[in-house]
Amino acid sequence: MAKKAARKKSAPKAKAKKAKAKAKTKTRKTARPAKRAVARNAAPPEAAAGPPKLTGPSVVHWEVQARDPGAQMRFFGELFGWNVDANNPQNYGMVTPAGPGSIGGGIGPTMDAPRATFYVQVPSIADTLDKAATMGAQTLMPRTDIGMIIMAQFRDPEGNVIGLVEG
Repeated sequence: MAKKAARKKSAPKAKAKKAKAKAKTKTRKTARPAKRAVARNAAPPEAAAGPPKLTGPSVVHWEVQARDPGAQMRFFGELFGWNVDANNPQNYGMVTPAGPGSIGGGIGPTMDAPRATFYVQVPSIADTLDKAATMGAQTLMPRTDIGMIIMAQFRDPEGNVIGLVEG
């Protein structure tokens, strides 16, 4: 009987030790997933350094060419709330990008019919114009250095004017 009584007295101590050990294990188990969740949600270091690297030619600019560029600048400025800045020697209305994921553009005069054009940045304008010509396109403006950029334009087989920017 004395042994039974001794076992009964030590049993609560053993239960307390087991409960403490379980509590530590539970604490460890719940603490680890929280750390992993933070690591999974954290941005990769290269994403914080700047915009993602492009994997190929990408649209880098748009342009509206108009008979009355001033009226078009006011129209799009009021319609979309854009700040159109034409304070430059060409009086070309520059529109800055609205934020991440958007591209800037411009509004300027046309030599012929009004149109909207987008510009694609390519490594070599000459190579791109040559390839476009073999595919049925017509060069409208050959590779031209205008100071700020080197650009060109071609008309695709459907008649759309596409711009190129070298870079």
